Amino acid sequence: MSNSRAPFPFFIPVEPRALSEREVAIVERLVKAQASRYLEQISALRVVGRCGCGRCPTVFFLHHQQGDREADLATMAGKDDTGGLTAAVLLEKEGVLSQLEFYSVDGHDPWEAPSAESLEPW
Repeated sequence: MSNSRAPFPFFIPVEPRALSEREVAIVERLVKAQASRYLEQISALRVVGRCGCGRCPTVFFLHHQQGDREADLATMAGKDDTGGLTAAVLLEKEGVLSQLEFYSVDGHDPWEAPSAESLEPW
């Protein structure tokens, strides 16, 4: 009998919504620090999906399909509200901001998006 779990979907569509204040602050910090040519896109961003794990705060700005190629634009890490170290990665697809990914750097759990003010190059 196998103990392996079925893989979760990478992208789960959600009802489009505006970014939260924290998400906007993080995107602005990442763009200003490492990808300033994307500044004009920030005001038009909408969240259209989330990570399929259901636990992390990763959000998508574009619908994602298997085989889509994205590129990392900026990565920084900072403290979340639990005091743990969490990374924020901004990605683009074909010149458009596509995803704001998060992961626990130090393995703490549960974890959440870091504060934008705490973000430093990673």
